Amino acid sequence: MNIIEKILQKQKVFILDGALGTQIQRNGHDVNDSLWSAKFLNEDTSVIKEVHKQYLEAGADCIITSSYQASIEGFLKKGFSQEKAIELIKLSINIAKEARDEFWEAFENKQSRVKPLVAASIGPYGAYLADGSEYTGDYKISDEELKSFHKKRLEIILETNPDILACETIPSFKEAKIICDLLKYYPNTSSWITFSAKDENYTNAGDDIKVCMTYFNKHEHISALGINCTAPQYIPMLIENIKSVSSKPIIAYPNGGSKYNPITKVWEKGELSPPEYAKLSHLWYTKGAKIIGGCCETTPNEIECIRKTLIV
Repeated sequence: MNIIEKILQKQKVFILDGALGTQIQRNGHDVNDSLWSAKFLNEDTSVIKEVHKQYLEAGADCIITSSYQASIEGFLKKGFSQEKAIELIKLSINIAKEARDEFWEAFENKQSRVKPLVAASIGPYGAYLADGSEYTGDYKISDEELKSFHKKRLEIILETNPDILACETIPSFKEAKIICDLLKYYPNTSSWITFSAKDENYTNAGDDIKVCMTYFNKHEHISALGINCTAPQYIPMLIENIKSVSSKPIIAYPNGGSKYNPITKVWEKGELSPPEYAKLSHLWYTKGAKIIGGCCETTPNEIECIRKTLIV
């Protein structure tokens, strides 16, 4: 039994955190950089730690690390040495662990919730490119190059022993299969795979979501499957599609209703308030999602409302 299934035996839903980069912006910091939030791993780690603590205080059962856009290649491009790049990638997980441990030590009513987990973010190759291709999967590199990219980062991250691996915002079936094949060598490490989707039926790269989930449902080393970084209106049908072909716990952490503009690198604001987002989360739960949170443009307010709606 993997760690997610153990938690779901104790409570009906497992609550994730929300956006990291856009919450850093809300806290008054500039993330307009090819490294996005990962730039603060070198500049000021307290900026990242502050957001982790905000989500823990809001009620998140799991915080996702700032490693989404952290890669050796990305740091080398910014002028860091390989040794420094490795140090910063590991730091992204260790900061989250520190934030979690400090929060939990001070948290008095430990019987009221599970000890939060730290999920190490494994973003797509396109996140390193920072050119919007993470939303298409069109990288123009070979499968071997893609495998090498993920293998190096995965090995570094696993040295820090995160509670779980969050392989997230994956745009294509091909990239997800490559990651899945690498994870076979770490069967004792819990992991999830979540795709970004362009509508109710297809990933951002145009792959049939049912075909994808049928494939990954057969792999025992994948703990859960789902969707993230996707418009909220597509989530109910996507959950139904996943549920029709998979028996694994279903994850949903969509965007806050905004649309990303890859030219300006700005999220163009949508309409959902935190209570409205939480109402949608109840719908996702009734459809079959058991792991729920938020992605870009969501805040601790959404997470707090989700917890009050689904657990409290």
